[in-house]
Formats: sequence, C-alpha cells, structure tokens
Amino acid sequence: TLMFSTNDAYDPPTSSNDATAAFTIPFAFPIDIIALSQNITVGYEGTSFAELTIPMGPATTDVDARIIYLTFNNTPFAVFDNEHSVFNQFLADTTVNANESFTLSGAADTDASTAVGVLTLTDIEFNVGTSIAGLQGLNTKPATVSNLDVNHGYTDYLLITVTTTLYNPSNITIGTGDVTFELQFEGATIGEAIISNAVIVPGSANYSTDVHYQPQGSAVAIGEQMLENFLQGIDSDTTILGTTSTTPIESLQEALSEIKLSPVVIPALHQNLITSASLTFPTDIAKTGIASTSFTLSNPFTASINILEVSAKVTYSDLYLGEINQQSISLDAPGHTNVTS
Repeated sequence: TLMFSTNDAYDPPTSSNDATAAFTIPFAFPIDIIALSQNITVGYEGTSFAELTIPMGPATTDVDARIIYLTFNNTPFAVFDNEHSVFNQFLADTTVNANESFTLSGAADTDASTAVGVLTLTDIEFNVGTSIAGLQGLNTKPATVSNLDVNHGYTDYLLITVTTTLYNPSNITIGTGDVTFELQFEGATIGEAIISNAVIVPGSANYSTDVHYQPQGSAVAIGEQMLENFLQGIDSDTTILGTTSTTPIESLQEALSEIKLSPVVIPALHQNLITSASLTFPTDIAKTGIASTSFTLSNPFTASINILEVSAKVTYSDLYLGEINQQSISLDAPGHTNVTS
C-alpha cells in the first residue's frame, strides 16, 4: 500500500500485510527468525532511487522452507532528492505493465530463536531481485458505470453522479487523493469524471464518481447527442482519459496520464420521461382549429427538471392533425416526482 498526497509525493507512507523473504544459511540446524528490521535501498533499471527503513518488528518463519513472513505499517518510501524522475518512471511503468522488476539491497538485523536461545544477528547484507504485479492500466476488465443520477444543474456544468466499477489486477493498493479524468464521447471532451480521495484497491471495487458534464465549443453538439442517446434508451460508449492534470501530486502525474479506459458504457435510461399525454377537442374545433393537450412528466433524477418550451406534432394513423409550435410553458418537476402540464 502506498498512500500519496501532495505533501508526500516523494515520501509516501508504505505498508504491507504480507511480505515474504527467502533466506539460506550454511548450516543444517533449524533457525526461527522471530523479529526483523531492514534498511532497504530500492533500485530500478540500474539506478538506486529510494530507501525504505523498516523498524524492528515481529516476524514468523517457515523453518523448514526458510521463508520469513512479516508486515510493516506507514513506513516512508523515501525517494532520493535527485532521483524523482526515476520514481516517476517506476510508477508509470508499474501502472501500465503486467509485471515490473526491481532490486532491493541493504542490511537486516534479526532476532533468531535457536537451540541455544535467542540470538541477535546484525548487519546481514543482501542484494536481491524481485518483482511486483502491475495495474495494467486498470484495463484488464472493462470499467462499468451504474446508478446514474442527474444530481444538480449549475451555471457552468451539469452534475451527474455514477458508480464506477474498476478492476485492479495487482496486489497494490494506491491512494491518489482527488483525481480528475477527461470524459470523451466520439472523440470530443464533454466533461470530467472526478473521484474524490481515491484509494484503488486490488480486485474489483466500486468508486463514487462525480461527472461534470460541460461540453464546450464544437463538443456541444456531440455532448447533446450523448444526452439524447441516454433519454432515448441508447447506450453510449465513452472514454475515461488520464492527463498530466489528472492529479496535483507530481510523482503520480506521469503514471495517471497513462490511464485510458475505453469503452466505458454509459447505460441508457430505460423509461419514458413523458409517461402519458391526452388530447381534447372542444365542440367548436371546426371554427377555431384549436385543441388542448396535457402530459405527465415523471422525473427519475435528484435534480429538478424545468420545461420551458414544447414542440410536438399530432398524428392519427398516418394523418397529420396539427402541432404545438414552440409553445412557451413553465413546468417544474422536482426530483423524483410526477407532474402534469
């Protein structure tokens, strides 16, 4: 687990609930390591870039297999001041690749239970290679969207809340703080997908996501098409795209800019907003040519819906009867209510 913040971009608190280390000794007698401390230098592609100083803590040992099991909590992953770029690249490669190799070197102190009692063994040097499973861009299984709700309308964007399900194939838990991804539809950016205080855990998990729908310029028509798809029962394939602006945490900017989730299907609304309509002909219809109509609007969202203008055509079989031509009205449907015009 690495928990990043703007203050700990190059010194994130690091924990593990299942670290293992294999060892050998040149003697045949059993040895049980019951406590262990380590001063580890981490290397990547030939460059030492960070230090992990794990204080003395309890350990258990498979004596016959000679494997040590240990845990540690909130130990700073201290990146050297002149090797920030190496750490950035290590995080980026671990984000996109299936597996990443690196080296661990340093010295360990142990308390070892033996036939003659507990012995303290100090400055046991090591230099080993290891590897870690990567996140593979969080793209090994499709990201899915559910529980879509139009939550509120603001002057410059429409707030849509969704639940995003992501799959992390690694055993890394990474805290990224607030992250903001671009939301694209048909190649145009139509808004942002924001996960607050994100902590990406191994396996499949749900993440509350705020979508700021705010297409601009040439993207307005494309954004409107996606809304029309949603209301007309048509699913839309979108893309969630990372950029260097996705996070203010400098060490994660390169890594998160590699994220591209596509397609992310926006499920359509499979219900009618207009649930019923009626048309009434008065007795003097032959003279006036004017009939009256009403309709019922069912609002499934938390945000209110305000109808300002209506246009509609009226047909009977294939016969055109007339139309409502941009009739101005004022109809307010609060969230989760039914209203009749």
